[in-house]
Amino acid sequence: MRISTAHQFDSYLGSIRTAQDAYLKVQRQIASGKKYDAGHEDPLSTRLTMNSRSLKARFEQFDKNLRGAKDYAGNGEIALTEMGDLLNQANVLAIQGASSSIDTNTAQSLANQVSDLQAKLVRLGNTQGSQGQYIFAGQKSDTKPFSVSGTTVTFAGDTNSIRAEVRTSEYMEINDPGVSSVVTDIYDKLETLKTNLQSQNVIALSDQSLKDIKLLKDQVTGLRAVVGSRMQTTVSLNSENTRRIDEFTKEISDHEEVDLAEAFVRYSQTETAYTAAMQVASKGMQLSLMDFLR
Repeated sequence: MRISTAHQFDSYLGSIRTAQDAYLKVQRQIASGKKYDAGHEDPLSTRLTMNSRSLKARFEQFDKNLRGAKDYAGNGEIALTEMGDLLNQANVLAIQGASSSIDTNTAQSLANQVSDLQAKLVRLGNTQGSQGQYIFAGQKSDTKPFSVSGTTVTFAGDTNSIRAEVRTSEYMEINDPGVSSVVTDIYDKLETLKTNLQSQNVIALSDQSLKDIKLLKDQVTGLRAVVGSRMQTTVSLNSENTRRIDEFTKEISDHEEVDLAEAFVRYSQTETAYTAAMQVASKGMQLSLMDFLR
């Protein structure tokens, strides 16, 4: 069977184009670092990449939510720790005031120190997070929650919970609604302590103020335990999120990014194949008509 020159030419050209396409594809992969330029070139990898990106985005959102929870818990823990220290100081003042040996000036000095503790308490109650939010104001986090009016403290926030999704359909309460009533109670009990000190009411200081302070310290300790537990949960979930995000990042890389070491090997191979196709075509096209008729 005789083979026409046109057919032979088309065969050589086809071989050259196939080799050239493979050669250029590897060049593009090395230049871009990507396995393919368009999704239709590798539909399976594209679908897997999209799934991995979607899951990664969800876990990145969970991670963002956890950072918010950590912000609330961290600042809350600091504020509650200082409230506990404040109550310890109030306890010392109450014990000093309960001594029958103090004079009027000393009693007033102790009362003035209680006033300082009240002012500090209000500042702690108005603690703000990294985004400027008032962490003890409930869902009204842009409203300064505590202010003083006369001898009482007023709460302007609300006691609603703030919840964040930390896993699919799994939510965590990130604020501490119970703190508002404790702050108000502490302020009121400090006001009573101040009155008892000013009147040098030793019995009231011993039987009332010291007991009030102990109960308040227990409440603050309980709140700190809740916040501490939440902080531990946040750290644990954050660690797991980091691991999962790293896994999805690797999966995306495996689907999309080219192995450069392997690509350079293929580059050498395709370059050789392309050169060989050109050489074969060059020699083939030099054949005369008589060569085809033999």
